[in-house]
Amino acid sequence: MQSAKRSRQVLAVALFALLVLFAWAAPSAALADTWPALAHPQDARIEPVGERVRVNGVPMRLTRVITTLPADAAAAHYQRALGAPVAHAQTGHTQVLAQARGDFFITVSITPLPDGRSEVLSSVADSRAAREAAGRPLGFALPAGSELLSDMESIDGGLASRQLVLINPHSLRTNLDRLSASLAARGLRPDGPPLAASDDALAQAFSGAAGEAQLVLVRRDGATSAVLTLLSRQP
Repeated sequence: MQSAKRSRQVLAVALFALLVLFAWAAPSAALADTWPALAHPQDARIEPVGERVRVNGVPMRLTRVITTLPADAAAAHYQRALGAPVAHAQTGHTQVLAQARGDFFITVSITPLPDGRSEVLSSVADSRAAREAAGRPLGFALPAGSELLSDMESIDGGLASRQLVLINPHSLRTNLDRLSASLAARGLRPDGPPLAASDDALAQAFSGAAGEAQLVLVRRDGATSAVLTLLSRQP
């Protein structure tokens, strides 16, 4: 459960970065060939998220940081580390900093923890690659009429993962049939009976020589949301 919550938090900050990044349409005048580094608090526990990460086709570097600093002090630290100019916004209890730096875009979200510490999620996105990623082929057949909400890829320790989040008007069964056909084209077949099945939710595991996958479908208010996670070993 904690791992799933962390994944949602990482995805949320990555998607926020992309939202602001694509809105920042003008190309940067300064060119940078190396990824910018962000100075974290001295006491911080730093956890890189994956070796290589792409969100909606855009290369990103994501880092989770736990610091003993309270949220306001952590935000002040990162404002100093980023330097001016930096945009500062707040959503709920989370403070978000954003800055364009050369051909990269940096976001930092700071959330207070119950024990007085803070959790920081930072992302650095390659804005040149973002422009090139627009209109790229998905490489995976989705049910007709689907809206792709996010596409996150990462490689960590030789394990490649990809998570697609989509929504469409089709039933649970139609989504299962059509996404199963797409997975079958990749050599993945249902691995036993559904992990969960009800009138408004369905979960199915898949496996094969190419790796494994898990599909979670939820039906609500006339629409079906799908989260498809694919895992494979890198050669």
